[in-house]
Amino acid sequence: MDSIINYFKSYDITEKDLGPFLSSLIKREYKANDFIIVEGQVENYLSFVNKGIVRYFVLANNKESTVDFAFPETFFCAYDSFYNRKQSSFFIQAITDCELYSIHYDNLQELYANCAIARKLGQVATEYLLTKKVKRELSFLTSTAKERYERLQLKQPKLIQHIPQKYLASYIGVVPETLSRIRKRIN
Repeated sequence: MDSIINYFKSYDITEKDLGPFLSSLIKREYKANDFIIVEGQVENYLSFVNKGIVRYFVLANNKESTVDFAFPETFFCAYDSFYNRKQSSFFIQAITDCELYSIHYDNLQELYANCAIARKLGQVATEYLLTKKVKRELSFLTSTAKERYERLQLKQPKLIQHIPQKYLASYIGVVPETLSRIRKRIN
């Protein structure tokens, strides 16, 4: 649990302040390729990736499109579902074996009502997810596929080696063959 404590320390939140939040977390483990949530389910957990890689994808016209990844020491959830209490539009799947620390929606709401620091924690997680979403949208409007791949490679050089090429290609908005050409030009 050190990774989540260290994450919040970077926001000047002490381990002591985290007590109520940490005591509400549950550890969840998934094997590679396990589904964490499927389209149509309601997302009940805000999760922190302690170990592993998670991917979000949608299924349209019988084709999977990778929307995002969650790497170690980041939060994730099907936020459209979690915050609105509606069915998810996403599938969320473990790409590798994963260890998550998760808080149930009801427990988080109880903490929000009774603990000022919990509201700060929720704000940090929400701002992270929103900022990540905006950056991704901007990258599709302002960057080439090569630039998007290079940015991902710069941020997660060791971890992207564990992601199948078809998922990486879909994530940057190209077909796998184009990603192969991009990789060859970079190397």
